[in-house]
Amino acid sequence: MSQLIERLATRIALKIKEASPEETASVELMKFALIGILHNAITIGTALAVGAILGRFGEVLLACAAFMLLRLFSGGFHFKSALSCFLFSAAIFVLIPLIPIDSDFPYLHLLTAASFVLCLFFAPANIREHIRVPEKYFPLFKLVSLALVTLSYFLSHPVVTLAFLAQSLTLIPLPRKRR
Repeated sequence: MSQLIERLATRIALKIKEASPEETASVELMKFALIGILHNAITIGTALAVGAILGRFGEVLLACAAFMLLRLFSGGFHFKSALSCFLFSAAIFVLIPLIPIDSDFPYLHLLTAASFVLCLFFAPANIREHIRVPEKYFPLFKLVSLALVTLSYFLSHPVVTLAFLAQSLTLIPLPRKRR
């Protein structure tokens, strides 16, 4: 999958450069950006297609949006392969709306509290290598993450709550294998 996305990104970058050589960034820079865009588009598109088949398109879209919004500010675990990331992300986005809880679920607020605690202790996680924002803004990222989770408490929407919990769980630092 990674090679397919990389080849497609290269082709698109070359076409863009060919169409406007003076006004565009380098092919390598465009290719790098396109790989991220294509990977996310394929993952979200796959999840939405499965959601539509299951009659849960809107809920899957909400799960994607909530998960990705919190991830933008809180960071989290990154898989080593694009395929693993694709499979995990698409599965999470599709499975969250299938979990049978509603806004009256007595433990919904406990799930939100768990997300809040995880963000409080671990956010932002693993973002240094993935964004170009000075480290002095990382406390702001933590505050935005906590604000989003707090807002979800008042929304009491099961899909948002579960998406935030799933994303918050990716913040937990995993032990690294010793070499």
